[in-house]
Amino acid sequence: MRKYIPSIVTYTTLICGMMAIVQAIKGNLGISAALVLTGYILDALDGEIARRLNVASPFGLQLDSLVDIVIFGVAAPILVYIHLQNTMIATWLIWIGILVFSMAAAFRLARFNLSVGGGKPRDSTGLTISTSGAYLTLSVLADRVFNASIIPDWLFPPILLILALLMVSRIRFPELTTIFNYRIPSLALLGTGIIAAIWLTPQLVWFAITTGYISFGLGRAAYRLLT
Repeated sequence: MRKYIPSIVTYTTLICGMMAIVQAIKGNLGISAALVLTGYILDALDGEIARRLNVASPFGLQLDSLVDIVIFGVAAPILVYIHLQNTMIATWLIWIGILVFSMAAAFRLARFNLSVGGGKPRDSTGLTISTSGAYLTLSVLADRVFNASIIPDWLFPPILLILALLMVSRIRFPELTTIFNYRIPSLALLGTGIIAAIWLTPQLVWFAITTGYISFGLGRAAYRLLT
């Protein structure tokens, strides 16, 4: 039975994605965002569980990609679209942003599936679709917690386009599991995050940490380019 466990987790992620879309359409953006972020955590678990149980397979890889495009390539952009519906941003501009994001997400997954090898790389080529979708979701959550005063409405279309470019780029970002292998820095970051979450909000802290992760990847790429 253990070979089915990773697929069960993946299908649970798909359920989260479908429910997130429905809740976003209903206007329950907080619930929708929570479902996307739950899927983000589950997406990180299914592959790790498959490797731990030694049941990783090409089927699991393809299933995971199909689910990723639903929850991160569709549900997350829809969440942004609903969030910006009653703003001064032109609808056509929002549509361009979410369509470009979704196409870049599909490209990123196709490229990854063609290039994946037997081992797990320490870096990923381009920003992963899961991190991109989670970042979009956290942007909406952080903005809503502070009554749309954190991120100006006009900044969301550029965020969509920047994330799309990062997904299709050749910039290498460290795998999150690799970062967590460094126990002392990870524990220090976790402790700091918990304290900051109590003082501020978990949404804002998670958003800030993810911004730091993306900035680290960009900074490291710039450093390697210059040296």
